[in-house]
Amino acid sequence: MRHLLVALSLGMASAWATIPEAAAQNAPSPRAAPAKPGAAAMAPAMAAYREQRYGEAWLLALPLAEKGDVAAQLMLGSIYNNGEGVAPDRNEAAKWFGMAADQGDTSAQYALAMLMEYGRIDGASPEAARKLFEQAADRGHAGAATELGMMYTTGHGGPRDIDMAASLFESAAKTGHADAQYYLGTLFAAGRGKPQNLDEAARHFRLAADQGQPEASYQLGLMLQDGVSLSKNPVEAARRFTVAAEGGLPEAQTALAFAYLGGEGVERNDTMAAKWFTEAAMRGEPLAQDRLARLYFLGQGVARDVAAALLWLTLAERGGYEDETLRNSIEPEITPEITAQVEEQLAKWDSAAGDGAAAN
Repeated sequence: MRHLLVALSLGMASAWATIPEAAAQNAPSPRAAPAKPGAAAMAPAMAAYREQRYGEAWLLALPLAEKGDVAAQLMLGSIYNNGEGVAPDRNEAAKWFGMAADQGDTSAQYALAMLMEYGRIDGASPEAARKLFEQAADRGHAGAATELGMMYTTGHGGPRDIDMAASLFESAAKTGHADAQYYLGTLFAAGRGKPQNLDEAARHFRLAADQGQPEASYQLGLMLQDGVSLSKNPVEAARRFTVAAEGGLPEAQTALAFAYLGGEGVERNDTMAAKWFTEAAMRGEPLAQDRLARLYFLGQGVARDVAAALLWLTLAERGGYEDETLRNSIEPEITPEITAQVEEQLAKWDSAAGDGAAAN
């Protein structure tokens, strides 16, 4: 999941707070201004936070937050959300974000809406999240407009309206918001909410990709690889795949692995292909799991390991990817010992997957 930086302005630039989702912008609230003691009062807390002296930052911010200082309330919300110097407590984070949101602060509205949207606090609801996103978006918060656009796209928390989603993405994209640029590009590519226009799709993907947006980098890479609305350029495609792959996108990791395997846009390197297939396979990408199984069976880019080949093939099959050729090739070499080893590894995989789902 992507992360949000809640930016605070107290006469100086400061950013913190990993709340789930894309980058936010903070607009000062006229309603909040009378309650703020002033930038000077928060300066020591800000300095402590920057130096990761979170306990001291908490102590300094608390009395100011209780007096209605929006920046202090945002800091406490961030500290509790991230578990910085305290035990993580998203309900406590929501309390402080809620106080700032009630004063009209758009960053707080956005942060609280993110917790609401993903059900991470007591009493969360997508309907409440949508309302908060609307409040922030109406006052020009690009991150909120983008999230609201996604809710209109999916019908989450209210009516589904692709035209409204397109309008929201477009307004946020004009501010330079990378996720909005990417989503708008997908609408142009699909002809949903916007007339189909692959040139416009490519333009918006490039705008977002140039800011490091992983999905946009991947989509732009595909267009460059295939010569869709752009001149075919395997070198540039591989570069874009690399950015997206390093951003953790499994589809891009798979595409980059194929590039290394075939020497398309990069020097052929089976070891690098195995590395990126492994990264994608670990994230559950069935195609990457199958190709990694093939590499282990052949000993290509990795040491030959029939047990590893069987493990990754089995996981690929679980994900719906069938490879009868590889299965038939492996079967004669499977021993009871290999079967037991793979079953043990699969049990560990399932346990780790269950723990991850519970944590989310």
